[in-house]
Amino acid sequence: MFGYIVANKQELKFREFDEYRGFYCGLCRSLKQRHGLRGQITLNYDLNFLAMLLTGLYEIETQKEQSRCIIHPFSKQMKYINPFLDYCADMNVILAYYKCQDDWLDDHSLLKHSEELLLQSCMVNLKKEYSDKCSVIEHQLKIISEFEKNNETNIDLVANAFGVVMGEIFAYRKDEWHDTLFDIGFYLGKFIYLIDAYEDIEKDEKSGSFNLFKHQLNQEGFEDKIQMILEMMMAECTSAFEKLPIFDYRDILRNILYSGVWTRYEMIQKKRRGE
Repeated sequence: MFGYIVANKQELKFREFDEYRGFYCGLCRSLKQRHGLRGQITLNYDLNFLAMLLTGLYEIETQKEQSRCIIHPFSKQMKYINPFLDYCADMNVILAYYKCQDDWLDDHSLLKHSEELLLQSCMVNLKKEYSDKCSVIEHQLKIISEFEKNNETNIDLVANAFGVVMGEIFAYRKDEWHDTLFDIGFYLGKFIYLIDAYEDIEKDEKSGSFNLFKHQLNQEGFEDKIQMILEMMMAECTSAFEKLPIFDYRDILRNILYSGVWTRYEMIQKKRRGE
């Protein structure tokens, strides 16, 4: 369920691309500093969006530094530094840990079980620092697991649970923006769960794993129905986003919500058509 909330890089201006990458490198830096190499292996772009969103909303001062890393040993990369990147690094590890735990229970993936064990030591402190959020996330993922065991076919019911997971992560603190941030995360979470299920239909069909859409795959109008559902999720998400008084990074965030999230969807469609 990772890698869907990305920018359409072809549509970014040079300055915007540098800022987008600066946050990504900053997130990588925070993961390493707070959780070591174990944390870095969880790096993905989904929480990079949240870091930019929170930074733009709360207008916190962001430091910048240039340094080399394992991925870029020969040229210094710009890294952004602020508390929201640290928060997103922590949330990244929490999400990755529970995802690995879920994959181990569902598919008995030894690779994911190994990754889960690697992250256990990180989770000791994270569960203390974010006890409320971890409790909500764990509870909702257990609900999803029960739905999957019972082959639940109600799309809203299952997707809502992961929506709550992401809503809890996006709602940084209890203030005037809490509900709006929760809504953005909630509908993004539903979008992520649904597009992930859409991408994995054939794979899950072969393995016998649960998938919300398996029984609908060969129905007439299936592709149009999926597109309509995904568009509804992003319409609700962008509606909530437009309520926020964000000026910094607004164009990049809009690029992600209005264009970037659809790049993976288009790739899935092309793959399904055999292009």
